[in-house]
Amino acid sequence: MSTPTPPPALINAIRGLLKPLIRLLLEYGMTYPWFANQLKSLFVEVVNDEMQVDGKRQTLSRISVVSGVHRKDVKRILEEPEDAEAPSRTVSLGARLLGVWLGDRRYHDVAGNPLPLPRLSTDNTEVSFEGLVESINKDVRPRAVLDEWQRAGLVHINPQDEVVLDPDAFVTEKNFDDRAHFFGRNIRDHIAAGAHNLMPGIDEKMLERAVFYDHLCPRSVETLKQLSHQVAMDGLKQVNEAALRLAEQDENKPGAHYRMTFGSFFFQQDQQTESDPDVAHDKN
Repeated sequence: MSTPTPPPALINAIRGLLKPLIRLLLEYGMTYPWFANQLKSLFVEVVNDEMQVDGKRQTLSRISVVSGVHRKDVKRILEEPEDAEAPSRTVSLGARLLGVWLGDRRYHDVAGNPLPLPRLSTDNTEVSFEGLVESINKDVRPRAVLDEWQRAGLVHINPQDEVVLDPDAFVTEKNFDDRAHFFGRNIRDHIAAGAHNLMPGIDEKMLERAVFYDHLCPRSVETLKQLSHQVAMDGLKQVNEAALRLAEQDENKPGAHYRMTFGSFFFQQDQQTESDPDVAHDKN
């Protein structure tokens, strides 16, 4: 703990970032008592895992003092088995397959777009969907992956018996579990980068930047949305290609235990019908 009282600017920022999250929770029936119980466990978890004092044993009393959670509840929470589910095998495999398909130039056309892949490997095919899956995980049947991706609307089979990828399909309504997983992962890392930059004594800041304007007409917002999408996809593809190449180089090297996330987003809002915490704050 760096300060005895929270800075007002930080309180305002946290209230603002929690509002859309609370709106999402309420949409899915997760009310305040449920969220409060989750927060209690998380406060204990963070203090216990990330705020230990060197050379001193972590105690229930210390966790209680730092977190503000009653000592009895701290003991109960630490003794409860973890019930958080790990990312599904399908989500992890799917992300890896997509990364290779979009990042490895063997799977691209001359314009850098993902090629339709022959469904099966033959002596005459240099690349195939079957070969792509087997290059990532030989324990998973390519047909099972294909069936699931077809069900979710992520790919389709063309008349040439080729698997055609639709990158935009990874945000489709048909793929809620995967979207929920990456929502949590992406927003978590975005908040972690911003929180890192606000920590006391931090000299090396992480990249966390945005462009924002208001008083725009709908047509202008649509133009900016299209431009942002194109620029973001170009940047993501470039970083993905470099990351894939470096990951292959670093595999099995000493010290290869870091991970990274690079992302992008676009947000728009009608300020006449929705409350904007930044605008409301400016008017006070």
